[in-house]
Amino acid sequence: MEQLSATPGLQLNQPWRGICGLAIVVAFALTFTSLFTAQVFNGLFTLLSVTVVPFLVMVGLGWKVQYPPTHGLIQPWKGLLLVGFCVLMGALVGFGVMNFLADGIPQPFINTYVIITVITTFFLVIAFGLWPYNKLSAGLAGWLTLITAFVLTWFIFKLFNFSLLSFPSGTDPSSIAPVAFYAKGGPLAAFAGLAPHGPIPWESALAGYFWAVVWLFVFANVGMWPFCKAPKLMGEPVLGIIVTVSSLALGVLVTYIAVSHLNIEPLTFLLVGVCWLFGVLVVMILFQMWPGRALPQPLWGMVNLALAACIGLAGYLGYRVFALWHFGGAADKYPIDIFTLAGMMLAVTFPAMAVFSDFFEFWPLPPTPAPPEQS
Repeated sequence: MEQLSATPGLQLNQPWRGICGLAIVVAFALTFTSLFTAQVFNGLFTLLSVTVVPFLVMVGLGWKVQYPPTHGLIQPWKGLLLVGFCVLMGALVGFGVMNFLADGIPQPFINTYVIITVITTFFLVIAFGLWPYNKLSAGLAGWLTLITAFVLTWFIFKLFNFSLLSFPSGTDPSSIAPVAFYAKGGPLAAFAGLAPHGPIPWESALAGYFWAVVWLFVFANVGMWPFCKAPKLMGEPVLGIIVTVSSLALGVLVTYIAVSHLNIEPLTFLLVGVCWLFGVLVVMILFQMWPGRALPQPLWGMVNLALAACIGLAGYLGYRVFALWHFGGAADKYPIDIFTLAGMMLAVTFPAMAVFSDFFEFWPLPPTPAPPEQS
């Protein structure tokens, strides 16, 4: 949790440090995205890029950039080594998942599986602090946590049902009746035996689980308030259980209200969460918890969450314009439009932010002065 907290000595360098970093990261993300067609971007690229993310999370938050060892290396070599490690591991796991679980094809259901693996990894790292492996060596604890994330996610994934596309028009109520997806008569019926057919429509399940991780980051931003008011709750596994249950309950609740009472189509509501989380990550990673860190909690976190909402809206508008310009009509068809924007924000820009901040330490920007000694 240390890397999710502000460092007082960084305050003098913000917001300009964050603005410069954001400009560099977004320029990279848009340039990188322009290399792909819509089909490749939402297929094999999404599978492989998202599979890299759990390793980025582990290196940055779980291992705190101390493993794999890079002692004595200067930038940019340190950053390049860590990037190479994560990309290599992500590619190996991605191709393994695709070949063993999806018949060698980057299908929608397997892309969804790796997306929710990232969510599970965040919970195991942020909420549980690598428990129950946190008493082991850092390297072993991290590897066991990653294995747990992929295995645990597969059991969670069994609750998803990929039989139908529930809202083919992209609206609720849909002007088109539900159509077969992996069910008989659907375009992916040949792979129906591979995709889960659990009790919850996959759109609603994905939206609910994603909003759970949004709430996890809300708690992280407010310093785990209100649980931090009771010191007995701040140890593991108690904190992890409480935060996870609370986040899941809130994620399911807001999704239920949005879908059942506000008639918001589930994947559209998912995109709302993607935009807000994108803004939250920008504030936490690039702006290093500016501007609220001079305030007490939970006001500190609330100010940052409000700023994150504005950044998320701006990101949505900007990335949508780029997607329509680059991908054309292919990026404006439901549900491709949802996953294209989500991929640009969280499969390209978020990893770029994490790499630029944690691995390259904002290189080539000037280094940040050391924080003053605390009395």
